[in-house]
Amino acid sequence: VKNGIFFISLLILSMAIMNFGLEVNVIYEWKYAEFEWESQEQKETAINSGTYNPNTSLLVDATKADDGRLFITATNVFGPGSPATLTTINNKTGLGGPILRPYPDWSWHNGSCIWDGIVNVYRIDIQCNHIIVLDCGKIGLRQICNPKLLIFNLKDDTLVKTIHLLLDFATNRTGSGLLITPLVYIPGKCTQFLNKMLIFVSDSGGSGLVMYDSSRKRMCRIESDYMKPTDTSFSIAGDNFMFEGGVTSLTSLAMVKLYYVSISGKEIYKIKIETLLECPNKKAANKHSELVTKLSSQTVVIKKSNKNTVELAQDDEKFQAIISMKSSYYWDKMTFMSNRFQKYVLNTLNLSDTNFRYFEMNLSEIQKIMNQHFYVLDFNIF
Repeated sequence: VKNGIFFISLLILSMAIMNFGLEVNVIYEWKYAEFEWESQEQKETAINSGTYNPNTSLLVDATKADDGRLFITATNVFGPGSPATLTTINNKTGLGGPILRPYPDWSWHNGSCIWDGIVNVYRIDIQCNHIIVLDCGKIGLRQICNPKLLIFNLKDDTLVKTIHLLLDFATNRTGSGLLITPLVYIPGKCTQFLNKMLIFVSDSGGSGLVMYDSSRKRMCRIESDYMKPTDTSFSIAGDNFMFEGGVTSLTSLAMVKLYYVSISGKEIYKIKIETLLECPNKKAANKHSELVTKLSSQTVVIKKSNKNTVELAQDDEKFQAIISMKSSYYWDKMTFMSNRFQKYVLNTLNLSDTNFRYFEMNLSEIQKIMNQHFYVLDFNIF
């Protein structure tokens, strides 16, 4: 899976895509998250304890592995609600939608800090047939465990590496922090990637980046004034709300420059990766950050020229908030997850509505349109 080999713009998808002869294929839909329980007793215990609450279990990320498995994250951003925060889809469907199977299994999702249990995952990355899991260690506002990166070999689903992220790196000087997105770069061949990889992690709560260079066993925190929230007012499908968050979405172009954007902001910035490898202080990071574009709202269209702006698609009902967007050259697909984030913020979620959708588009066809009309940026609204 590639998070940003080329630029992609798609904030709100719609059937306008048919103008180009392409299709938006909705593969899965959910009203609410439903899990594959070991027993009815386990489910009832989770409900009674508040560990499982469909009203607060928010599906965020979707990543398709080469073996065909689709990984879905079910987050605890608004407090407890997702008893298993990293899942795959099994072949059954419940009242809420496709059943979610805990990954690797239930034993990893016990809500404690014992060994390498998984507490809360927003986003993941897959490289070299390994899944890189970013566990922020936080449920709602409560820091349960220190954050960490867990790397599993998808061949046999075994844990091969754990990278502990100390709070000194995972939070800012005031102690604020919420790690969201891992961006992994593998130089050279996959055979030695565990010892050669470069990982960037976005900290939305503390407005910064965490960088880990495995070749030098070096970790540092990078902050810039441009990683802070600048516009906290949102409007989605007629719902207006306030939400404050710093740098959230990351992508790169041939791993030469890192592009970043704050969830509560209209500006997209870039900075050279060679600069980040030096672990610059805030003054240096500010100096070397370049503005890519300023948007009219928390949406994106990066033009190739002022005359060539193309809207791929728009559907106010189905694609209200594109929460995850990734490209897979293996499957020749652009994959997306949409949800109704605003309903969670405003506490107006209706479990009878379809609230989550996973959909795909043909990647090579999108690239043809991009080459003809515009460059766009691969990143997520939230």
